[in-house]
Amino acid sequence: MKNTSDVDQYQEKDSDDVKEPANMEELQSVINSAMDDAKDFIDQIGQERALATEYYLGKEPTGTSSLQSEFVDTSVRDSILFMLPSIMRTFFGTKKVVEFIPKNADDIPLAQQQTDYINHIIERNQGFSVLYDAFKDSLVRKSGFIKAYWDDSISVSTHEYTDLSPEAYMALLMEKDVEVIEETVTSESMVMMDQISGEEITEETPVSYDCKIRRVKPKDEVVIEAVPPEEILISRAARDIHTSPYVAHRMIKSVGDLVAMGYDQDDMMDHVGSGDYLDNQSYQEQEARSPLDENLFPDRSDLGDRSVLYVEHYLRYDLDEDGIDELIRVCTVGDACNIVNVSPWDELPIAMFETDPEPHTVIGNCPADYLIPIQASKSQIMRDTLDSLGHSIFPRMTIVEGQVNIDDVLNTDIGQPIRVRAPGMVQPMSIPFVGKESFPFMQYLDSLKEDRTGVSKAAAGLNADALQSSTKTAVTATVSAAQGRIELICRHLAEGGMQSLFKLINHLVIKHQDQEAVVRLNNEFVAVDPRFWDADKDLTVNVAISKNSDEEKMQVLSMVAGKQEQILQMLGPDNPLVTMQQYANTLSRMIEMAGFKDSTAFVNTNIPPMPPQQEEQKPDPAEMLAQAEMQKAQVSAQKAIIDSETDRMKIIMDDDFKRDEAEADIALKAAELRAKYGAQVSMTEIKALMERDREILRQVAKTQATGLFNGSGG
Repeated sequence: MKNTSDVDQYQEKDSDDVKEPANMEELQSVINSAMDDAKDFIDQIGQERALATEYYLGKEPTGTSSLQSEFVDTSVRDSILFMLPSIMRTFFGTKKVVEFIPKNADDIPLAQQQTDYINHIIERNQGFSVLYDAFKDSLVRKSGFIKAYWDDSISVSTHEYTDLSPEAYMALLMEKDVEVIEETVTSESMVMMDQISGEEITEETPVSYDCKIRRVKPKDEVVIEAVPPEEILISRAARDIHTSPYVAHRMIKSVGDLVAMGYDQDDMMDHVGSGDYLDNQSYQEQEARSPLDENLFPDRSDLGDRSVLYVEHYLRYDLDEDGIDELIRVCTVGDACNIVNVSPWDELPIAMFETDPEPHTVIGNCPADYLIPIQASKSQIMRDTLDSLGHSIFPRMTIVEGQVNIDDVLNTDIGQPIRVRAPGMVQPMSIPFVGKESFPFMQYLDSLKEDRTGVSKAAAGLNADALQSSTKTAVTATVSAAQGRIELICRHLAEGGMQSLFKLINHLVIKHQDQEAVVRLNNEFVAVDPRFWDADKDLTVNVAISKNSDEEKMQVLSMVAGKQEQILQMLGPDNPLVTMQQYANTLSRMIEMAGFKDSTAFVNTNIPPMPPQQEEQKPDPAEMLAQAEMQKAQVSAQKAIIDSETDRMKIIMDDDFKRDEAEADIALKAAELRAKYGAQVSMTEIKALMERDREILRQVAKTQATGLFNGSGG
């Protein structure tokens, strides 16, 4: 669905929410005045940018020497290309360029999703190439610019289909935004009998379709693109691009592009030919950057590709006449800046990158500014040195006029004779080689270059003198000191343009993506709905800069992982020191430092949080007292049972003892009776009767004891 609210990147010309100022002439005058002043200011900067570009490409102006050598030093290009790998590795060495910080524990899943989705958008827009261009512009041309906007312009595509079945053809027609351009139907004839008249009827039945269709639909996506510096205008009174009273983006658009943005083709055709180039200064910058393009803006014959100057002006203006200036966007076409669209705006869609910002001014400096004088001096010295060497190898000749063939003397081919009328008519003029005197000065210029940029062999760890230090600490200090300038540049880029860019992308997604989208994040298909995100959530840019080398960081992380494993083994996953998520983060960072960008291929980095433990409820004091009394009663009852059981066991033991005594007496009496009277006494029967009584007594004691232990008393 095309959104035509005031936050759209491209407004339709006839949109209902376009505000018509009460005094259009006044607004036109304000636009023209602000633009002229900004052009005068940026033109001065543009001259320096064009010069820096020429030095970077090795096309610096010819030196003051009138001799033969045309040597050009490339200190600017060498230093910039040395710095760029370190800068790109700093920002893209990790999987997540930016991270959104959760405000509380409940906000962790959404913050993680927000982080993954914004990084996904950067990757989808080829963020590495876009940021590379912006970083390089900031190193060479003072400032780099990236524009982020929601593109709802119309996308037109044409497709051809052959041999479609009737069902497939009808399904194609049911799709949204489909228009049939051409159609060919293949039919079969069928002869049928009319039931009423009895006559034969021939019917044509479609069998297949060949067609050409056109799909017209809005793109509805976030677009980020690097903008050439000469296309941006900034007020000379600005101290920061986001607080500048006036910012403009000048573009050369085709009529077809403007029609896709919602403008009328006839109106745009009135301004065809006004967009050959922005202005003379911008043309010089583009020519310096593209020296091989003789015709930067060729005019094409077809109407849709004719060029028109299209400018987006962002300024503070009281559009609703409430006495308060607010940010508005005014779109104009043509050299006369004819207004075609006016609408309120909420934030500038441009992020500015600077490597050496100057306080209290919008345009700072860059490494190329410091290297240009050094490159010019080294080029001149090397030219003079080579000329001196050339004079030593091919010395000038002294001749006797009229005695020598001049053409032979001027011919420097090897082995060619010189015709003379008498011996000694040609003598070489001895010119000593003095180029060695320049070598110390060249070394001085190299050291000066290192001091100004931080680019040196020591920064790369290649300086043999620096590596001769006796200790590892001394070597590390030497290398770290040389890298300090590059680290500072990375910090300026992170805190300036990077944060502005990602905040802008986050706001665009929240405002314009009005439906849930299913995207692949971390090798999983996830439903993302930015409508539930917090637009003001804090974010941090992962700037991987440190005084420690990657090897030292890996050693520290390995030590941390070992300690975490010990704590988890000893105290378990619910310990107060280390969580499983923190351990997973350590492993993930180690994998990324090893050079693997996707750590999820090795470990699961998204561990669900442990369910919170329920706090033990404090018992009621009355309940605690009742439980204590109950325990006391139980102890007393158990003691009584034990005492009773002890008494019963004593009775049984006493009974056993008395029965054993009685048994012994009976046996003795029986023996006496047998000896005295010869009578037979059955001891077996007597023992059986005694054991029966003994067993009865034990069963009774056992039953009573069981009843006591069961609480029945007894």
